[in-house]
Amino acid sequence: MLKTDVCIIGAGPAGATLSHFLHKEGIDHILIDKATFPRDKICGDGITVDVLNVLKRISPELLEKFSRESEMLPSWGFAFKGTTGKEIRYDFKNDGFPLAPFYTARRLDLDRFLVDNLPQGGSGQFWPATEVIGLEREANGVKVFLKDAQGEKELQCKIIIGAEGEKPIVTRYLGLEHYREKKHLLAAIRIYYKNVQGFNEGNHLEFFFDPKLLPGYFWAFPLSNNEANVGLGMMSTAIAAKKINLKKMFQEVITTNPHIAPWFAEAEALESTKGWGLPIMTPKRQIGGDRYALIGDAGGMIEAFTGKGIGPGMMSARIASEHIRVQISKSNPNLSSYHEHMYKYYHTEMRTAYSLQGVLKYPRILNSAISLANIAAVKRYAKDRMVHDFLRWV
Repeated sequence: MLKTDVCIIGAGPAGATLSHFLHKEGIDHILIDKATFPRDKICGDGITVDVLNVLKRISPELLEKFSRESEMLPSWGFAFKGTTGKEIRYDFKNDGFPLAPFYTARRLDLDRFLVDNLPQGGSGQFWPATEVIGLEREANGVKVFLKDAQGEKELQCKIIIGAEGEKPIVTRYLGLEHYREKKHLLAAIRIYYKNVQGFNEGNHLEFFFDPKLLPGYFWAFPLSNNEANVGLGMMSTAIAAKKINLKKMFQEVITTNPHIAPWFAEAEALESTKGWGLPIMTPKRQIGGDRYALIGDAGGMIEAFTGKGIGPGMMSARIASEHIRVQISKSNPNLSSYHEHMYKYYHTEMRTAYSLQGVLKYPRILNSAISLANIAAVKRYAKDRMVHDFLRWV
């Protein structure tokens, strides 16, 4: 039987990032994904400063290489636009950043970049086109049952990592609770477009709030090659309460909203509507324990307000690597400490995101908040704080 110390199920940003860190630590591991790369993954494609921080921690050279990739579009700011058209916009072009604080990249390209740049001949292996067909706990580890083009095989590991995305594999086979209460789930749809008009010259990330869509939001993120990732997201509780059809709502917003429709006057959809679920952060989901950890979407690493998941997912991989390093030499490794670490790390952001999500129910409060945020002194202070925090990260 094949053996390894750590088996990572899923080679998206979280799983591939963990592989990078385990290579740095010299920990024997195997990264498994049922797909071959490059492959698409439905996502908003926004890359935040926490991603850049993780890339830099892997190696400054990897971050520099990332910034030079033509598919990675630098974004120098963001904007939130209220239901009346009033907006709050922050631009960081002249604030001393060595790199843009945000990027956009199709998941097809981001995931390929992370996998293609895994060290060769290091402590790990990558097995694409390999499907997990079962897991079994044993006294001294976890047995993983796999299937690839050559047939079925078994792998024994000391620690199993679930990084397979929102649809559970590790969770299901280990008999863990898959925490899916509607109040902790976002639903979203995405369409790639060409020739969307209206983006800021700094390629800002644009968020729009439509009265019919609240407490959800609409986004438009510019991509390379004059393309854009466009979509909308809403809490599952609101979708159920309002009986909303997201596909119909999307078309209604881009044709009738006076602040959004002009952006799509000459736009061309490049694909049909694609939808997916986003499990948001809640400590009720146990993401670490006896010989296992859940990272990325598999661990619910989605921020509740903007729906960002790439950054928290890659950060969860970095933090998990620290606890794996400590536990791997023990006879019975337990990653409960990773669970505590993650929720302590994201406590403030998680609490703020849930609070802001609540504000979206009330258009007047939302518009008032945007107006207050535009007061010169308030906006200057907020930007100074963001610049300080962003610079600390990059």
